[in-house]
Amino acid sequence: MREKLQNKSVSEIIEGLEYCLSQLTENQRIFAAKDLLVNGVAVAGSNRSFSNERIDEIELLDLAEDLLEKLTEILR
Repeated sequence: MREKLQNKSVSEIIEGLEYCLSQLTENQRIFAAKDLLVNGVAVAGSNRSFSNERIDEIELLDLAEDLLEKLTEILR
């Protein structure tokens, strides 16, 4: 995951997370945020793993959910 995001600026990552919050349905948000973390790109409507099998899917989904919750708190 770190390799995918290392070339992204913090503002690009935040922009992707904001897209997840503002443009997607609640069901799509966590999966798109997970895809952002894994691939560096938020994918709308994706609920399949594009991640390397070595990365634990559940941990990524938990991380994505935590990031979206924190961003929601900040934007309030």
